[in-house]
Amino acid sequence: MNSLPDGSTVVLRAGSVKYMSGNIFYRFRQASDFWYLTGFEEPDSVVVLEKKRSPKGYHMTFFSSPRDAHKELWEGPITGQEGAVKHFGADDALEIGSLTRHLPNLISASSHVYADIHNASSLSAAQSSRKSLMGLLDPVFTHRPIHTVSNTPSERLSFEVDSILLRLAERKRKNLGKEVATLRHVKSPAERRLMKGAAKRSARAHTLTMQYAQPGMSEAELESWFQHKCAQSCDVGDGLNGGCQRLAYVPVVASGRNALTIHHTSNDQQIREGELVLIDAGGEWNGYASDITRTFPVSGTFTAAQKALYQAVLNVQKKCISILCTGSPHPISVSTPLNGGEAAKMTLPALHRMSTKFLADELTSLGFKLDPYGREVEERLYPHLVGHGVGIDLHESSGMRNDELVEGQVVTVEPGVYVPADKRYPEEFHNIGIRIEACFLE
Repeated sequence: MNSLPDGSTVVLRAGSVKYMSGNIFYRFRQASDFWYLTGFEEPDSVVVLEKKRSPKGYHMTFFSSPRDAHKELWEGPITGQEGAVKHFGADDALEIGSLTRHLPNLISASSHVYADIHNASSLSAAQSSRKSLMGLLDPVFTHRPIHTVSNTPSERLSFEVDSILLRLAERKRKNLGKEVATLRHVKSPAERRLMKGAAKRSARAHTLTMQYAQPGMSEAELESWFQHKCAQSCDVGDGLNGGCQRLAYVPVVASGRNALTIHHTSNDQQIREGELVLIDAGGEWNGYASDITRTFPVSGTFTAAQKALYQAVLNVQKKCISILCTGSPHPISVSTPLNGGEAAKMTLPALHRMSTKFLADELTSLGFKLDPYGREVEERLYPHLVGHGVGIDLHESSGMRNDELVEGQVVTVEPGVYVPADKRYPEEFHNIGIRIEACFLE
């Protein structure tokens, strides 16, 4: 709150339970910004922070579900209003059902209201519809509150809050996500420890999955084994117990030519003798994600072509890592000062352009005939970026992608190559897809 101007109010919204079908729900995961600022794990909650001249600097009003013995019998303990004050430092705690009565008053006197609109397009469509239809018949109708068709109380509440926020003057409304992204961009020492924990547990699961893999298994079986090993309690040398609580994203387990599909998540094929298997998977540990990709021969040995192409991608990754660490693509030695990244004023787009050039050079040495003035590498053989930020979200601070990398930021380095069965490319490399990815702390 110290960074916001006087007269500011923040409206921070929790996530809601999502449903697969009917009343069959997905496992709940809290909205990332809400969790980052509050640590509160329950859905359908709102926190309003008003900047004040007080020792704390703000006044917190906490809206959440009330205690309910019947609901708690089915879903577990609820914090309730007393708990919001006692455990989360709320100054006032009210039931979520009263939010729409209190929110207009809480934000009316504010000069700046920082919030995110969740359903702007749907509300805009509803407003346009009423103006074009009912507005012709009843001019007063267009000034009544918008009621949209929603399936759940959570959805109705979300639309109502959006409607309240959208009635504010546009000059008052500020982008909350952008402000929080700035805070999340650089990881604190505690966050770095958690991210290392997520990475170590995920790396262990990758190693054990590679050892477990055999020809004839299904991609789905390897996905299941990875998830099991990710969640398994283990000693990874950080003095902290417990495995990952969930996967950070839907795993890619792509065997053979399936690896040409960058997000092959159906994981429904049988793995055949002699194929490579690309696994892009990571666990989430205590709220923080890991993002790792490994490509390996299921039979235990690379063919000559597989080995050559794998080495090419690995060479690209090593050069990119060296640039992040030292500012130079040359190999790192024990005596090399690690003063790259921030000192080198590097950005991810700049690193990506370098990685594309490195890969083109590697492929040319393997016999690929590439147009030196074309975009064949970027558009066909390596069509994704070399990296992205990681943190609470798998893709962290994506709106700051073009900013210079700074100390304390965590990014991935993930070059890849995906060679289709195209006569323009050497036949021995057809239908081979390789990606190597790891997370790095600047």
